[in-house]
Parts: sequence; C-alpha cells; structure tokens
Amino acid sequence: MSQPYRQTRARILLTNLRDNAKQLKSYIDQQPMLGVIKADGYGHGATEVAHAIADYVEKYAVAFIDEAIALREAGITKPIVILQGLYSTEDWLICAEQHFEPVIHNAQQIDFLTQVTADTRCVNVWLKQDSGMHRLGFFIDDVPTAVKRLREHPLVNDIVLMTHFAEADDPESPMTPMQLERFYAALHAVHEQIQGVSVANSAFMLGDDVLDAMGLTKWFRAGIALYGQNPSQAELSDAELLKPTMVLEAPVIALRTIQAGETVGYGSRWRAQRESLIATLAIGYADGYPRSVPDGTPVIINDQVGCLVGRISMDMITVDVTDIEGVKLGDNVELWGERLPIQVIADQARTITYELFAQVTRRVPRRYED
Repeated sequence: MSQPYRQTRARILLTNLRDNAKQLKSYIDQQPMLGVIKADGYGHGATEVAHAIADYVEKYAVAFIDEAIALREAGITKPIVILQGLYSTEDWLICAEQHFEPVIHNAQQIDFLTQVTADTRCVNVWLKQDSGMHRLGFFIDDVPTAVKRLREHPLVNDIVLMTHFAEADDPESPMTPMQLERFYAALHAVHEQIQGVSVANSAFMLGDDVLDAMGLTKWFRAGIALYGQNPSQAELSDAELLKPTMVLEAPVIALRTIQAGETVGYGSRWRAQRESLIATLAIGYADGYPRSVPDGTPVIINDQVGCLVGRISMDMITVDVTDIEGVKLGDNVELWGERLPIQVIADQARTITYELFAQVTRRVPRRYED
C-alpha cells in the first residue's frame, strides 16, 4: 500500500500494547494467556497487535476462521482459537492443517467432525458451556455427552472447557457466582477427560480469580484490557492502570468567525451565543467518529480543550475554539487517546469503548509507533 497522504490518522502505540500485555501476564502468575485480536485487533490491526504482544501470549483468539486465515497469510504462526467455531467438515480440515483450535458450542459441529475421514493432524478444541450468558454453548447436562463424543474421535487432542460471564465487569453481581456454580457442576463431571479450563476474560483477570481448576491448565483471555481499557466497574489502583493504545487525530482544515445568533452544521443544531471561532476538522462518522455525540463533547487542540458544536457530518466535525489561542490551519486535534481518554467519548456517545475502537474505518490510516 502506498504511503497515505491523509493527515487524519489513528496512531497505534505498540509500546503501550506490550506494556499492557506484560502487566496482564504478571497478574496471572505466568499462566497461559490468549491474546484476543478479533475484529482486526479491536480496530488496531490484528497482525501488528499479534507481533507486539507475541512474547506475552501463548495463543491468539479471533471470532471466525477467515480472521485466522488472514493472520496465517500474514506470517503469524502461533495457535489461533476460533471463538465462533466451525461450520462444516471442511473447516475441521482447515483447523487441522493450519493449527487452529475451534470452540465447539453445538452438537452439529461434532457431527461435522464425525464426517472427517482424511488422515490429518489432531486438533485441540475448546468446549463451550452455556452457564447463563445464553448465546453459545452446551447446557450442564449436555456437556458430558459432548466431551465423550469428542474424546472418542482420534482427531481430537486436548479439550479446554470454557464459559463466558455475562456480568464479569460488575464485582457485586450475583450472576457471576451463579455462573461459576454451573461451570463447576459441568467441570466436576468431565475434569478427568479434559486438559484445561477457561473462564477469565479481561474483567475477571483484573478481579479476584476464584476458580479452582482442579489441577488443569487455566487459560486467561485478554481482550479489551490489552488495548488499555478497564473492563470492570471497579476502579484500578495507580499500579494497575493500563495505557492507551490508540490516538485518533484529525487536522484543522478550516477556520471561520461567526456572529452571535448564527448556526453551525446540519439541522442548525448549535447556535452561537457570542462571536465565535469555529474550526472544521477532517473527520466524520464515515471514519468511525460517533455521530451520536452531543454539543460540548471535548477534543484536545494545542493542549487545551475545545468543544464540539453542531452535528457530526460524514467527513467533518466542527469545534468551538474561541477561547483557544493560536489555532491555525493544519493543527492536529486529538479526538481520543493519551490526553483525552476514549472512555470520555464513549460516555458522551452512550456506548462502550469496544464499539468506538472497532468502528474506526479502514479509510483512517493507522500509524504504528514503537
């Protein structure tokens, strides 16, 4: 790809990614960790993230098999867990060939396995239990049968029993103890037939790890925390703070002074109460900046806070910089990142940081910085 000319960009801070991975690894006493790099590494670039965190994770995890194949084609060689599993007999063969590890969450996926007749390598699998999230997985009573069917097939190597918590971000939630109880019930029934367990996502990694793995390998799944975000409602101590990994920036491409009573943008949503200096920035909802943010949403320009005014356009936003001295054409403005936490923008948009990261579109160049 040629060098992008556009000044709007997402700066990806690889050193911070590595520091976050190292810190998370220290929390789990060097036990094995999955680096979750689905959705193009939460919008950061899956290949680049994979290289950055390689020293701290034993395996990667993606959503579906196409994401895993793209990583292989980019030269990533570590095992890759496929969180949505597989959809055909052919997918089993691809997993065996490419050293992918599918999550098995329904009986049809095991049926596909029974149709494999080719002489191929063994596959590690992750068996998902539905302990209360009610998206994917086997109910408690169905787990032993699923494990038995997998264990009987010569293509299956190690089995990791996993589940996913619905409210791991809330330390006071009664849902997590209930789900743990259901997980234990399944684990007690099959622990002699499996090699590992996995319940801890980012939020659980940063909280109290209470799982008794019964001597099995305990896998931790590092997702949003890798990207500098606290996934828990509990506050982190200064020692636990994670570092931001994406700085979204756009240049000032126009400046104009408008009079009191004049309006800005589509629908004339914002009206000036005084003579105002308005900066237009080269970023909009087509780049992934959320259209839902209201007037007053902050940006950082010349180390000072400017405020969004008017509706977000497809390619541009407008900011009141009346009280900021020295603003000029070409100045870079931080939309979120090191000085303006992405959580602030997520709160303004009434969404979550995951969505903001993931919706930064490919027309925003990524610049990787060590």
